[in-house]
Amino acid sequence: MKDWWQKIKDAVTGKNKSNEPQLVTTVNTAYEINLVPEVKAEMIKSLKMRNMVLFICIVVSAAAVGLVAILFSIKSGQDIAMATQDKKLETLSAKLLGYEELDDLVAIQGQLSALSNIAENKKILSRTFGALGVMLPEGEDSVQLSQLRVNLENNTLLMEGQADARKAPLIDYRVLESFKKGVALTKYDYGRYVDVDGNEIPTWCIAETDNGMALKEGESYYAWWDLTKDGCAATLKGSSKADTTTLHYGEDATTESEERPVQEVEGENTDESNADGGDEGNPEEGNPDENMETNGEENNGEPKMENVVTRVKIWRTPQYEKWYKSGKMELQGEIRGVEHFVSECTTYSGVAVGSTAKWTSNNDCMLAPDGLSVTTSSNARNESGNLVLKFTATTVVDPSFYLFRNKHMIAIGPMGQNVTDSYVQIQGMFTQEATECDENDADCLNNTTNTGGNSNE
Repeated sequence: MKDWWQKIKDAVTGKNKSNEPQLVTTVNTAYEINLVPEVKAEMIKSLKMRNMVLFICIVVSAAAVGLVAILFSIKSGQDIAMATQDKKLETLSAKLLGYEELDDLVAIQGQLSALSNIAENKKILSRTFGALGVMLPEGEDSVQLSQLRVNLENNTLLMEGQADARKAPLIDYRVLESFKKGVALTKYDYGRYVDVDGNEIPTWCIAETDNGMALKEGESYYAWWDLTKDGCAATLKGSSKADTTTLHYGEDATTESEERPVQEVEGENTDESNADGGDEGNPEEGNPDENMETNGEENNGEPKMENVVTRVKIWRTPQYEKWYKSGKMELQGEIRGVEHFVSECTTYSGVAVGSTAKWTSNNDCMLAPDGLSVTTSSNARNESGNLVLKFTATTVVDPSFYLFRNKHMIAIGPMGQNVTDSYVQIQGMFTQEATECDENDADCLNNTTNTGGNSNE
């Protein structure tokens, strides 16, 4: 019993006098073996985590170093390229500064860059006369101007003139009042001319007047399309030559032509015998040379002639019934398949009445929306000594009327008459300034009527 107690004590204290393997030691060793796998697993897991973090750090560091190297190479390349460009610029600058006419060149370039803006805002002063041509009364009654000032900054007309009644009732104020109403009712119109396909025709190709008068047939206005000018050439739509031009006119168009020599195309073989296998120049085989024969008869060497269309008639006023019946004009006012004028101010509409239609037009472009403002008026005598009504007045014209970019401009008076912006007969618009009534001229001072041009006979 004592021995066993001693063995137990030695096992607890770790003493073993005999240094021989004991059973308790085996039990203790088994206890230690059971603890080691969990600790070692944690250690292995920690080592793997450390290795993974280390690997990621190495990869990130390598990528960062590579990115820095790439950015450095790009920066170096940019520096080299910029240095090269700087040297090139210095060389060009020195060469440019060596030009003696540099100042003139720079000035011209600056002007060229401003051309578009100048053209956009350019105004045509001469259109003022077109406006006055339809504003001023026509007939026996007369309104003439002795002074006219045009302010294109605010599109204002300042006028001084005289009104003279020459038909009953002989009241000068009536003439002035008629002038005011005429100004308030005056309109304008502009737009572009197009070919049969709807392509715009250049402005310089169009002639709308003859000796200053608008081209008119009955109640319809028209223009001539001149095909002989540069950039104005056109061919009949659907013809064999239609592909040679970008502009075309329809087969129903009214044209004028003249006889001209046939122009051969360079390199074109006019002897068709070659195509048929005949000998060149042999009239007995194949077709003869067309330039040497006309209608089967020799022309003795004279050039072959042909009729060449030189100009085409284009209606500015729609041909309502004709175009409607041929399907070229819809009731909504749309026009196609015929050369015509596309208005920016006037719209058309129709109402079907059986096989025909009733048409109306509407123009919303008022020339002087605010009308005429008479600032002063007084009795006076004109240069012939006749009694007249002297006045001063102002009116503001719609800005679009003067703009150069608005082509084919016309002023339309209250009675439907119009004047184009190309030319207007201004004779008769102006006269010498009327003289204020003398203090001893009782007839002039007390005048309420006017006997017109016959007052002093």
